[in-house]
Amino acid sequence: MGIGDAEGLAQHKWHVREEVRRRRASMGSDERLRARDALTDRLISLVRDRGASSVSCYASLPDEPDTSAFLEWARDNGVAVLLPVSLPGTRLAWTRSDGSPLVPGRHGILEPSGEQLPASAAAALDLMLIPACAVDLRGTRLGWGLGYFDRCLSELDRRPPLFAVVHEADVLPALPAEPHDIPVDGAVTPDAVRLFPR
Repeated sequence: MGIGDAEGLAQHKWHVREEVRRRRASMGSDERLRARDALTDRLISLVRDRGASSVSCYASLPDEPDTSAFLEWARDNGVAVLLPVSLPGTRLAWTRSDGSPLVPGRHGILEPSGEQLPASAAAALDLMLIPACAVDLRGTRLGWGLGYFDRCLSELDRRPPLFAVVHEADVLPALPAEPHDIPVDGAVTPDAVRLFPR
């Protein structure tokens, strides 16, 4: 990939991220509540259909698809959840979600404050639900540019099924892919659970 190609790729990703930020920021409170409830139903269905007893998830930021009700359901129904903790060097650790208060971590993202498990703990999960800016119909996932999840996923000796959690409008026909990008197996939106061909 030449310098011009790299610049074009970076610019394309920047435009997609800006469009997604704009679209998510424009959602009204009623629309957000409806999306949260519908997304929760989809996530529960996926976990039940897969027979998953352990998953990763994340505490969503205000403009992200809202995972809060799903996290409550998982806790009340005996599904073990690991939440990510951001470490220096754009590395992830995991902490068990036990309902205790979350605290702001690096980048202002809410994280659990309990015992940290290594990134490799994700290899033992039944399912991984991960944040994304957007995904395409081939399973290419676009994150927010820091590389935490791609780095973590690339180092797992076993990779559980990966599902990006996005809004339906964030599922795009095609996104630019780079060699280090880890594709996802599907996406969960308020409208559907999508599976991507492998």
